[in-house]
Amino acid sequence: MATVTFDRVSKRFGDVVAVNELTFEVHDGEFLVLVGPSGCGKTTALRMVAGLEEQTSGDIRIGERVVNDVPPKDRDIAMVFQNYALYPHMSVYDNLAFGLKLRGTPKAEIDRRVGEVGEVLGIRHLLQRKPKELSGGQRQRVAVGRAIAREPKVFLMDEPLSNLDAALRVQTRAELQKLHQRIRTTTVYVTHDQVEAMTMGDRIAVMKDGLLQQLDSPQALHERPANLFVAGFIGSPAMNFFPGKLVQDNGTTYAEAAFFRAPLAASAARATGRDVIVGVRPEDIDDLSTHGSAGSAGHLPVEANVEVVEFLGNEFQLHLRAAGDSPFVARVSTDTQTQPGAPIRLGFDTRKLHVFDRATEEALQ
Repeated sequence: MATVTFDRVSKRFGDVVAVNELTFEVHDGEFLVLVGPSGCGKTTALRMVAGLEEQTSGDIRIGERVVNDVPPKDRDIAMVFQNYALYPHMSVYDNLAFGLKLRGTPKAEIDRRVGEVGEVLGIRHLLQRKPKELSGGQRQRVAVGRAIAREPKVFLMDEPLSNLDAALRVQTRAELQKLHQRIRTTTVYVTHDQVEAMTMGDRIAVMKDGLLQQLDSPQALHERPANLFVAGFIGSPAMNFFPGKLVQDNGTTYAEAAFFRAPLAASAARATGRDVIVGVRPEDIDDLSTHGSAGSAGHLPVEANVEVVEFLGNEFQLHLRAAGDSPFVARVSTDTQTQPGAPIRLGFDTRKLHVFDRATEEALQ
């Protein structure tokens, strides 16, 4: 196993900067996810590690070795692609063994590795089948197995689940997590799906326009986003945003928006007078009618009208509109009694408010 290090790595395609001064380290044995919208530079970053793209500037290291000029075949990496890239005329066994045969691996060793991979991934009974005889999930497991059989220092995965249907994607996601816990090979995984990133990554690197926005654990990204982009990108449904201003009243700092005035921690006092964006996650909004008086402590009461009620089995997702034509979304208990067009009294959890400078978009609280 090995670390992967980006040291001020940039990639330009003509006048377009695809990756801009990317600097971070993937720890030995870590499962790190690169996530962001299309065009953010995540796949380009992965391809530079693989040697399929040459960086314009900066250094990439695998372990202690700078691999800028090392051919892909000599980097000791294995890549899993979105489209499986299996050889259709070969059996599953031969697909798994192909890379090993190219490297002159003895047949007994090939049999051992292929057998182990088949056992780990639950595809041992499929070794004599051709790819056309497999389901999408089985093909993806073969593609992953081919990478595992190589026993590389680093796995690189480029949106490997995007071709699967929703249910199979969830199942295969869990299989990949269990596999990583078992073999602990350093893995860099690219996806545009933030739910996939949050459930799989030891740490997540959020990218936008070629720039690294924040690198942290899933929990830290969710609870302490560094800026407005990360706050809006991480979380499903997305965080609600309300334009406002920071004001002081009797020594307390408040975020004053169109339909609420929320008290903030003392640390926000230094930003008094600034135009801000107040963020509230849908899960941090409660229906006050389902709480006793003790349960509403720490919640800022707000009045709104229900526009849409979505039943999700264990909760309702409410689409609401408050005074000043302010739309927002709340996730509430199924104990809530409401319907479209009805008024409702909700509570914003003031301990979990997020405040961002409107000019810089950086987090203030």
